[in-house]
Formats: sequence, structure tokens, C-alpha cells
Amino acid sequence: MIRRRSLRPLADERCGTGMQAKREAALVVTGTTVAVFLVCLVALWIFAGPGRAPERREIVIPAGTADLIAVGENPLDLPANWSFRSGDVLVLDNRDDVGHYVGAWFSPYGEVTEITVTASATVFCTLHPAGQIYIDVTPRRTDWTLAISPTLLIGPAFGLVLLMALRMLRRLENPDPAAQSEVARRSRRGREPEEPVSGGTGDPGPSSLMAAQK
Repeated sequence: MIRRRSLRPLADERCGTGMQAKREAALVVTGTTVAVFLVCLVALWIFAGPGRAPERREIVIPAGTADLIAVGENPLDLPANWSFRSGDVLVLDNRDDVGHYVGAWFSPYGEVTEITVTASATVFCTLHPAGQIYIDVTPRRTDWTLAISPTLLIGPAFGLVLLMALRMLRRLENPDPAAQSEVARRSRRGREPEEPVSGGTGDPGPSSLMAAQK
């Protein structure tokens, strides 16, 4: 008699192991990313300092300012480093005969231009004899969007490293998982019912009896 064993439990086991590994990877990476985001929020809360309402800083640019700057003077007495808090507004009242640039912002002559400062940068500036200034912006505690970029850069990468470390520790604790899996599969096979298949060593059938009588 031929006995047939089903391979479906083995396939189900492999599928279940793969799904479990995927769930574990998603859980570790997601949890690590959330943890990094929380750490960034705490760091922002610590280093942002005490909050205050946004301020408006007005600079009046009188006529002839561009000519004085061209000869190396600093008629507006502007520092090379401007300190702001995120959300402050820089107001340029341009009464000069030409327009002036502060970074990407342009202040046409005869107009008042308002600039909302949000990030630190060294920018081109026609109001300073050096031709550039550094805008130093201290973030506010409510600027939680600043934590998104470092979280996306660090969180998933750190999560993958942590996942690899966990799997390496498991392999060290269980050096031969394949052998144990094979033993478990064999023990399950011994408990599985076997299905008899006719045509081998069972009932020979009428055709075999007729052949034997001949």
C-alpha cells in the first residue's frame, strides 16, 4: 500500500514564518522611527528656549544707501550676524533709489517689504558692505515640523540596524534553527494521518485476478 503525506502543513509553516518576519520588521522599524521623532521633539523643546510672541523688526533704507555701501561704508550699521526667533518679521522700508536683496527676497525701491524669517542661513545681502549676512534663527517649541527631516533620515535606518542586531542575537542563541525545524516537521509528520492510495499493494481488482487465472 502506498501512503501519501500532505505537504500543505510545511507550506503553511513557511508562509506563516515569512509573514511573522515581515510583521516583526515593520514593528521594529515603525517603533524606532516613532521613538526618534519623540526624541527630536524633546530636543526641540529643550534647545528652543522660552517662547515669546513673534516680533517685527523694521529697517528704514534712506536714499543714497547703495552709494555708501559701494564705497565700503555701513550706513545702516547692520551686524554681520542677525539673530531672530522663528516667525519674526523683518520689515524693509526701502526709500533708496534702487532695490535691495536679502537672500531670495527682493525689496523694490519705494516699497515696504515684509519677510517672515523661518530658518538659519548665510544669504546674499546688498544692505551690508560684506555682501552677505548670516541669519541665525532660533526655532520655536511649536515648530514640530523641524523634527520630521531628522526622523526620516535616522529613524528607518536605525530601525533596520536594530532589526539586524536582534536577528543576529537570535542566531547566536539558536545556532542551528534549520535542524530544529526539521526535527519538528518530522515529529508532526509522525502524528499526521496517512491516506491510503489504491493501485499499489491494496486490492488487485478483477483485472489482476483474470490475468492470474490465465
